[in-house]
Amino acid sequence: MAAGRVRDDAGGVWIVTGWVLGFLVYACVLLAWHAGFTAATVFVVIPPLLLVMIGAGNLISGRRSGRPAPRFNRPDPVPLATLRGDQDVAPGGDGSGGGPGPGR
Repeated sequence: MAAGRVRDDAGGVWIVTGWVLGFLVYACVLLAWHAGFTAATVFVVIPPLLLVMIGAGNLISGRRSGRPAPRFNRPDPVPLATLRGDQDVAPGGDGSGGGPGPGR
């Protein structure tokens, strides 16, 4: 390794390690299931189903490039002062009231 290079764990090695260990654990569970350990059936069936469901979800409505994220139309929040009844911060802004308050 060169003296100027710095090793970083930016994901590549750890992602591959995770996949390899995951497949190894799944192979062990499959072996236990094949040997007659019926409680492993759940762990044999669910991972492939999850992969199929995730893949189907990506095919049906995966990421769409070039389109912005949806924006929800929410009304502007009501200022707390108008809910408390302060007259100096009325919706009209001129102090003439406009909502329930002590002057009414």
